[in-house]
Amino acid sequence: MDKKVKAIVTRAVPYRDADMVLTLVSLEEGRLTASARGCLKPRAKLRYAAEPMNFGEYMLSGKGDRYIVTDCVQYDSFSPVTADIDSYYAACMILELLSRLSPEPQPRLFLAAVNELKALAYEDKDSRDAARDFLLAALAEGGNGLNFSVCSDCGCMLDGEAAFSEAGGITCVHCAPYDAIRVDAASRAYIAGEYNDAPEAIKIRAGRLLADFLYRTQGVRPDGSYFKEKE
Repeated sequence: MDKKVKAIVTRAVPYRDADMVLTLVSLEEGRLTASARGCLKPRAKLRYAAEPMNFGEYMLSGKGDRYIVTDCVQYDSFSPVTADIDSYYAACMILELLSRLSPEPQPRLFLAAVNELKALAYEDKDSRDAARDFLLAALAEGGNGLNFSVCSDCGCMLDGEAAFSEAGGITCVHCAPYDAIRVDAASRAYIAGEYNDAPEAIKIRAGRLLADFLYRTQGVRPDGSYFKEKE
């Protein structure tokens, strides 16, 4: 059975002498596995199609969960991302989360990933800002859209510390349940988009908080090494 899907390569693993096994996240069907045969040969026609981050229309042949890549029309490789180590790490984190959260189709999350990869590659977007925005998109796609500017309980405007709980979302500290996670004022402001020029340490702390919220609500956590401070 042949099919066409718009997909991003989130992982590529060598297999045998010249093949690659690809993890594809597609707009139409979610996560798929496909073999790119002979793509490691020097003159392989589809070598580009087996590169992580490649985005294109993939032609697949097979049945069940066994597919072979027969052709690919490339839309983008996002190659400028690899020129900056911080952007590259952010892109890898986005791809990892996209793959883990997409066993089934997640169209809005897929498009959010494409938008953040484009911003990293061509718009010089700060890598921590891209990670923040994708984590927020992942939370929203999972039914946990969080408003970091208004208390979800009493409706007051948040201008200092806040708190998070699975039951109540983001609240002021006065409405927070006893087991809520405290969100410091600087991290809350950065996540809310009110403090985009925050220092790196605050952006990292905010990223850790968002990763923890995602884990608590959807059971998926990105690689913790991404949120370590530089030495």
